[in-house]
Amino acid sequence: MSWPEVVADVRTGVGQLSVTGCSVNSTGTGFLVAPDLVVTAAHVVDDAAAISVDFDGTSVGGVILGFNELADLALVRLEAEAAGHQFQFQLSEPPIGTEVAALGFPRGESLTLTRGVVSGLNRDVNFGSGVIGNMLQTDTAINPGNSGGPLLDLNGKVAGVVSATRKDSEGMAYAVTAPRVAEAVSEWQQRAVPMAPVDCGRAPAPNSGIFPMKVSSNHDQANNVGQALLLHGQGINRGAYAAAFKQFTPELGASFGGEAKWSEGLGSSYWTDLDVVSVTGAGDALQANVRLQTRQDAGHGVDGQTCSNWRITYTMKWDGTGWRIAGTSLPQGKPQPCN
Repeated sequence: MSWPEVVADVRTGVGQLSVTGCSVNSTGTGFLVAPDLVVTAAHVVDDAAAISVDFDGTSVGGVILGFNELADLALVRLEAEAAGHQFQFQLSEPPIGTEVAALGFPRGESLTLTRGVVSGLNRDVNFGSGVIGNMLQTDTAINPGNSGGPLLDLNGKVAGVVSATRKDSEGMAYAVTAPRVAEAVSEWQQRAVPMAPVDCGRAPAPNSGIFPMKVSSNHDQANNVGQALLLHGQGINRGAYAAAFKQFTPELGASFGGEAKWSEGLGSSYWTDLDVVSVTGAGDALQANVRLQTRQDAGHGVDGQTCSNWRITYTMKWDGTGWRIAGTSLPQGKPQPCN
């Protein structure tokens, strides 16, 4: 196939991971190997308090089913099945010179393909957590956010899982080879115990704290804005207030009096549903109109509400690396109680 044909055939199976830690948020890439199983890189989900995977504007929560830091591999089980393409692995390592391409979400952008060739095999690489052996080397352009995504051949099969790039060497990126990934996935499918999410110590939300997100807007940045809001809500739900607070611009954060003062008012509140209805504007400033549902104790709810439906307009600012919340307003007034 040609590369446009490959992308058209497999793109529905590539998801963007939004990962909330206790103090930081991150994004990465993963891909389906079964309706409820997503392969990604271990460093993408390491120390995760909450994981969501977005497939074309619809987000679903997940838990770690398999994790191997020294192979930089992880398997995430989704809370609901996804209908996207299920990838297959190459049975052997591709020869040097084989044309390959990486599919993923570099730097929080929409789905992107970058092309290159296999430039080396059997490489031993240490990114700081220990030596990872027998890695595939490629000159394919890799950026933060690509990690965990598939490195594909022209048959649309997985030749490797994107791991990282050498910061001190241009054109040297690495992937875990397909046979190694297939072995790990098979092992975890047969014998695995889901890993509990990291406890940040102050999580008010029951269970995992994961909530569904939907993007109804067709604005080019709507999905990226949705991911920023999703990370903010996940942080609140998991008690990862430092991570949630980092989704504010410095100016808005300062207006709250800092993280500690802002988080004092959260009480029992947590997010249960998010819909990005519309996004307007252009450049580095956007307006996002959303429907948000929250639950809270009556003492923390507006007019004693324990379940509230909000219509909120978020002002979003691009800071060079991601969208941040710069302000909020309530165009339809106070929230309404849930039916």
